[in-house]
Amino acid sequence: MSKASELLEDLEFIKWVKYPSKERDAFWNKWMEANPDKIKELMLAREIILGLQFPAKLPSHELEEEVLAGLLREKGEYENKKKSGEKEGYRYEWFNKQQWLKIAVIVTMGMVLAVLYTGLDSGQLDNESISETKWLTKSVNAGEKLSFKLPDQTIVWLNSGSSLRYPERFDSTVRWVELDGEAFFEVAENPEKPFQVSSDGLLTTALGTSFNVNNIIPGKVKVALLTGKVSIQARNDSLTYFLKPGLALDFEKEFQQAKIRTFDHDIELGWKSGKLIFDNASFKQVTRKLQKWYGVDFEIVGGPKEDWQLKGEFENQTLESVLKSMSNIEDFTYQFKNKTVVLKF
Repeated sequence: MSKASELLEDLEFIKWVKYPSKERDAFWNKWMEANPDKIKELMLAREIILGLQFPAKLPSHELEEEVLAGLLREKGEYENKKKSGEKEGYRYEWFNKQQWLKIAVIVTMGMVLAVLYTGLDSGQLDNESISETKWLTKSVNAGEKLSFKLPDQTIVWLNSGSSLRYPERFDSTVRWVELDGEAFFEVAENPEKPFQVSSDGLLTTALGTSFNVNNIIPGKVKVALLTGKVSIQARNDSLTYFLKPGLALDFEKEFQQAKIRTFDHDIELGWKSGKLIFDNASFKQVTRKLQKWYGVDFEIVGGPKEDWQLKGEFENQTLESVLKSMSNIEDFTYQFKNKTVVLKF
């Protein structure tokens, strides 16, 4: 049975959706922190409950008989209960009307779930088809950067070659966004709705916080915390990591390994203010970063005699100025051909 189906039969979950309170919000927010891989299914179950309208009249006696018989038969108790009822005046009316209505509601939910979401167990969820909320995507080309506000007034700085997917409005119990690339978030505080960033299998949860998420290199995610507090959990990993300001987490997806370290503010966050920084960078790292930073391609003729360990900082400088400075240190010439830079060694 899928987690969404289980939630639809959980009376405490139904009470929370229909009649939220601070105590119930606190419990289910903790549940989401402990089960980040189940949040989409929780949102699905919530939308189904809020979207369903049940008739006010009670179920018919025939439906009562049929549902009760099915439930008792599953437990192997049907015949025993029937015989007991014949000897002791046992009647099916021991279920009161309110209990019958609960059973009918659960059965109806299950039927709706089965008809509309037969692909749920395979993980093929189409959130856009189950909710009226429209999902938007902001994308930034290589060589460009973008700053904008989300519907909750969270400020986002999106680095070049990155994209962010987010809902037109945050009407669920969490503020969920999906990042591909690198972005800095200055989260608008809302204790009732945690802010969550999903990035290459890593889920970062915050309330009122500022932090940077970088998954430019596939399979490697870096989270650097500037202010506040965040919890981080990898998909299929029961461990939760917590960061304090000034700490960063490096995660390798292939090995499911995480390492917490301190970080240099300019190296991790300098891109926001136009600082291009290299810290013992190899030749491949330099060209890859320049390619994304300025939106160009590189054509390499020959190659360096030995790998680079380049250190340097360039603030709001043109590509030509950067290459000129580098060529004074490393032995190469450069030439521009439209959007391609030819490096000759």
